[in-house]
Amino acid sequence: RAEALRAASDEAFQSHLMRRFGDFLDDVTVVGPRFVYPLSLQLAEALTAPRIALIGDAAHGVHPVAGQGLNMGLKDAAALAEVLVEALRLGEDIGAETVLDRYARWRRFDNAALTAGFDGFVRLFSNDLPPVRLARTLGIAAVNRIPALRRAFMHEAGGATGDLPRLLRGEAV
Repeated sequence: RAEALRAASDEAFQSHLMRRFGDFLDDVTVVGPRFVYPLSLQLAEALTAPRIALIGDAAHGVHPVAGQGLNMGLKDAAALAEVLVEALRLGEDIGAETVLDRYARWRRFDNAALTAGFDGFVRLFSNDLPPVRLARTLGIAAVNRIPALRRAFMHEAGGATGDLPRLLRGEAV
């Protein structure tokens, strides 16, 4: 289906977007070539191994939804940096399992929750069943019309939620 959309005429593609997003996008103008990205979801079983820590796309592969993979990777890098700096201050071996496990415990839940949330979001917007389409339209309308809900949604989308590492709060480590 993705390849068919990539190859579709601009008019057919625009019509498809409007059916999917309704008035959320207002008037869409197709400009330039379209690209197809696989909508796959991957989450590493373990974030650490002996003397190794996975961050970013090595730790999780998410749908290319609004750059959220980048936000997750930045959180991973900042969390690992904070854990390693603290370990150095305490005189610990930064590659020790106990040190790297602190990073893994910190990031595991956030990565799993965000990955599941993005997957649900993609599934919501890729489902054309009428009840799902109605729920999607109502949800978008609520976000657009309720300022507090819109702020909460944008705050979450900006990656500024959860147990943020100090670097992402603008603090030194």
